[in-house]
Amino acid sequence: MTSATNHVDQLLGAYALDAMDDVERAAVERHLRTCPTCAAEAAELTATTARLGAAAVTTPPPHLRARVLGAAQRTAQHHRAARRPAPRRRRGAAAAAAAVVLVSSVGGTWWAQENRITHERARVIAAEQESADIRAVLTASDAEFRVAANLPSGHLAAVYSSSHRAAVVTFADLGDVPAGKTYQFWRLIGQNPRSLGALPEGTRRGSLIVHDLNGTDQIAVSIENAGGAPVPTKVHAVLPLT
Repeated sequence: MTSATNHVDQLLGAYALDAMDDVERAAVERHLRTCPTCAAEAAELTATTARLGAAAVTTPPPHLRARVLGAAQRTAQHHRAARRPAPRRRRGAAAAAAAVVLVSSVGGTWWAQENRITHERARVIAAEQESADIRAVLTASDAEFRVAANLPSGHLAAVYSSSHRAAVVTFADLGDVPAGKTYQFWRLIGQNPRSLGALPEGTRRGSLIVHDLNGTDQIAVSIENAGGAPVPTKVHAVLPLT
């Protein structure tokens, strides 16, 4: 690593993700022993990556990929079998009716399996892309760590990269809300809120990545009726990105 001790602040994301070799890690840790500011930021980033892991924002496990591919192969075989020409001999109207029922059943089963495989494959690809995007933000040389200071309870933080125009937001241990209420996340563009989605009722921890951000944007959390609202009605916390 070239001039590592002069640019440790740019390497803290990689350090938290364990994405460096032993020489780089040793240089960073030497610096952290003498720099409380970088040490505190490294600790926060490490905690953030741990929360990301707890929220299951990771590359899909190998067994899931294998299951998708295996199911796709079985579906293809089933589909080929369903398309084989039927014997020419028929044994009356009852046999014909039975054949129609069988073909319909096979066709319906194949269609349902194909839809399920397509959906699962799309989910795997989306999870892989999200994991790559998160890693890119956390290891960016301009990554900046922010923590919400006005949160009544729990933890709300973000790692923001202006070069990627994206932020990885994590939250944990948000306080309880009344029955029928939930938390909703927002991107504040000036005075204009844009919903990032409402949490399922009872959800108190997780993470999300927000794209196409500007430095003046903010992340906000509000308490809304279950299902969310078009605009925030009761702001719980605001997290500036700069």
